[in-house]
Amino acid sequence: MISMDKALLRQLLLIERPWEVRDYRLDVRKRRCDVWIGQAPERGWFGRPKAAPAGEVAVWQHLAIGPIRFHLHVTQPLGFESKGVGWMGETGMPFTRALAARVFALFGEGVPLQSVCALLDLSLQDVWRYRYALDTGRAGGAEPEPARPTEPPPPAAASAEPAPAGSAVPDVTDPVWLRLLDGDLSLDIKVLSLKLMLTKLRSQLDLIHDEEVRLLKLKELHRYFVKNERVLTHELDQLRLV
Repeated sequence: MISMDKALLRQLLLIERPWEVRDYRLDVRKRRCDVWIGQAPERGWFGRPKAAPAGEVAVWQHLAIGPIRFHLHVTQPLGFESKGVGWMGETGMPFTRALAARVFALFGEGVPLQSVCALLDLSLQDVWRYRYALDTGRAGGAEPEPARPTEPPPPAAASAEPAPAGSAVPDVTDPVWLRLLDGDLSLDIKVLSLKLMLTKLRSQLDLIHDEEVRLLKLKELHRYFVKNERVLTHELDQLRLV
């Protein structure tokens, strides 16, 4: 096993006190590093550590550093509120908030699940689990991740696939898309795949209350129209009359 300074590892992972790296296991062959994290114990007389309070252990995959994938085993005190901590994640989710932000950004650009897995070196099972949580309202839009001190901030994700010049597809910011998703606008639809897609998206929106995830669904609908414009002339003619 290759040795590493725990204090350096804490800095690389952007972990601030009172949290500390208690242990780690680096497997270079598997390109994986498991890190155990907890709060530093309070100290009493003569610097003796007090007994650590009971806590729960959660495991999340975090942002990779180079080719090494990091899995964080975090012991959280009972009742601890981790909101806003990028190297922690939501209960039951596979990723930390920082990694979830990258996955969410790729979803917003229309990148397929398998491509997300290849780009970020993630398992299909974990990516599907996160996507399912978004679609069923169990997870909200990811918080932007903090930039690492050694790397520039990531480029902003594209808001939606732009329609080609002269396209009849309204811009993604047009209110017509939200009306169509909410069911406030009804179309005479001849394309079966569009009927199925609208049924699926509307059923998902009944469960989703996070505005970022709802916007993700709106982008999916807009992207579908852009890619299939040639077979949606009947439906687009109706949109132009709204």
